[in-house]
Amino acid sequence: MTTGKEWKLILFFTLPIMLGNLLQQLYNIVDGIIVGNYVGELSFAAVTTNMALVMLYLALAIGLSVGVGVVISQFFGAGKVDELPVAIDTALILLGICGLALTVFGIIFSPQLLKYLLNVPDYILPEATLYIRIYSAGLFFQFMYNCIAAILRGFGDSKATLYFLVTAAVLSALLTFVFVIIIKWGVAGAAFSTVLAQGACAVVSYIYLRKRHPFVKNGRHWDKKLAKTMVKLGLPIAVQMCLISFGNGAMHRLVNSFGAITPDVVPAYGAALRSDYLIFVPIAGFQAGLANFTGQNIGAGKMDRVRKGLYSTLVMSGTCTLFICTCFFLFAENIVGFFGLSDGSLVIGASIIRFYAMFFWIMACNQSVSGILQGAGDTVFITVASVASITVRVVLGYLLAYFEILGYSAAWIPVPLGWVCFSIIIWSRFFSGKWKNKAIAGRYSRVENKA
Repeated sequence: MTTGKEWKLILFFTLPIMLGNLLQQLYNIVDGIIVGNYVGELSFAAVTTNMALVMLYLALAIGLSVGVGVVISQFFGAGKVDELPVAIDTALILLGICGLALTVFGIIFSPQLLKYLLNVPDYILPEATLYIRIYSAGLFFQFMYNCIAAILRGFGDSKATLYFLVTAAVLSALLTFVFVIIIKWGVAGAAFSTVLAQGACAVVSYIYLRKRHPFVKNGRHWDKKLAKTMVKLGLPIAVQMCLISFGNGAMHRLVNSFGAITPDVVPAYGAALRSDYLIFVPIAGFQAGLANFTGQNIGAGKMDRVRKGLYSTLVMSGTCTLFICTCFFLFAENIVGFFGLSDGSLVIGASIIRFYAMFFWIMACNQSVSGILQGAGDTVFITVASVASITVRVVLGYLLAYFEILGYSAAWIPVPLGWVCFSIIIWSRFFSGKWKNKAIAGRYSRVENKA
């Protein structure tokens, strides 16, 4: 990605990532559609109320894999092929240990988190607990796949990750159909299908990585210094994404508190969030594409291409987001209707989708420049911006609810204000130019490490 037209490289690198993210969201949505239509609205609410925890675990997996991706892409762009085998094995061992630890944690403590942190209503708590415990059993596979996907994208191989996710999406949909509709396992069937699909995806991607890439060699390599570098780069992103998950959890807790008065709001909010993740698919795809483009070009010392890549990404991401938001705004009722909700939930869910659709262009702008900072290794400022954004959202939401100004809509009205806050901080950092001094490829060498 260090030669050629910037927009074309980013676009064709991003398309497989985008399609992969879309498939990942679709098989989550399919679970919700099948549960909502064949098990019931309360069971659907039990599954969707887990989204905050699901996104928390996914945030840790993706965040730590970002550190892996930055190291791999910069080493690859700098031509440090002798360092890549060590970096790959270090990454796999590091993320594998984290995945195992969270698998144990999730099985033991997720129920307590649902009850005391998310304030899940008693009438859906048993099914919600069953779902998240089964889901947590697959966290090791989730961490391993995200690690391997980051390694492959660092090489510029984004198509392989798409093939793996196609396999996982089809398998998950088939298993959900069998477990929920035919065998009638309810929410447990939806959770089992996700775990099995993630496991298959992780195993296939690992075999591909070992067989197809010359940078992967036999043996087990562990480099303590490199592991610390990956954690240092990935942890701020993991913290950022966890804060977003905590913020979403705080908002879900707020929604749950209104559930006793207006039960329709809980499934409506869950359906709207699942639907709105589809709007975020191209935004996240372009952000990941620009991050890898930035990492390789910084590693090669081609800073002029980085700025050109940003401007190209802003146009592409903005145009794509505007088109999708327009469709969601016009067909909001039809989209929410797929989840089999009642009339009251349908109206509330459609209003949430329409509200978010008017403001997602802000996300398209701030996530593009976030990709620049991520690829450069300047990940701390992304976390700072996220802390500010989440603070605005949560504080305003709870204040509005406490003073009974907006009712249950206080859970989503302040969100765009948080996005604006994020944009101000992240763009200020970009224009300062200080992110250019954060590259790590030129500072690390095995010779220095051995000494």
